[in-house]
Amino acid sequence: MKKNYYLLTAGGVDKKGIVFKLSGILKENSFNIEDSSMLMLRGTFSVIMLLSHAKATRSKKFMAELKKFATEFDMTVDIKTISEKEMRPAPHTGETYMISISGADKPGIVNAMTAVIVEKGGNIIDLETKSSQKTTPPAYYMLLEVDMPKKDNAKKLEAALKKTGSRIGVHVSVNKAEKEIL
Repeated sequence: MKKNYYLLTAGGVDKKGIVFKLSGILKENSFNIEDSSMLMLRGTFSVIMLLSHAKATRSKKFMAELKKFATEFDMTVDIKTISEKEMRPAPHTGETYMISISGADKPGIVNAMTAVIVEKGGNIIDLETKSSQKTTPPAYYMLLEVDMPKKDNAKKLEAALKKTGSRIGVHVSVNKAEKEIL
């Protein structure tokens, strides 16, 4: 049976019951949550979901329920149709590396480090950042999962990341991810 796919995003100030209410609306309208990422960022809550449905549908009833949800929880909500091709997992062309970056929080860390990854041919699979206000100056942590197309690119990537890290004042660690874990 052919499925129809959707990308739903939502975000706003965190309130209890967001996931329960949203998943209930999806269940009542026969949507399946294929994959999702939901997280609290300080006092906010963000949702990203890949959904499937047996029919090509975004009925008036469903859209009205989403609008009511957005109003009740003071969230922005967007849903868009995506293709079957876009639902396929991204191909991994080489080796996967875990990169951790830490240092004093300042503007430009993400941009500087991702520029190096793109320049060396890497593809970012996952990226998470955290800022800690418990230290002075505030500390910044960044964890990335990166697909590198060729084994020999990893050493070049690590050297370039460490050089950039030194220039902007952050510590960089690069480790190959074990395939058994993934």
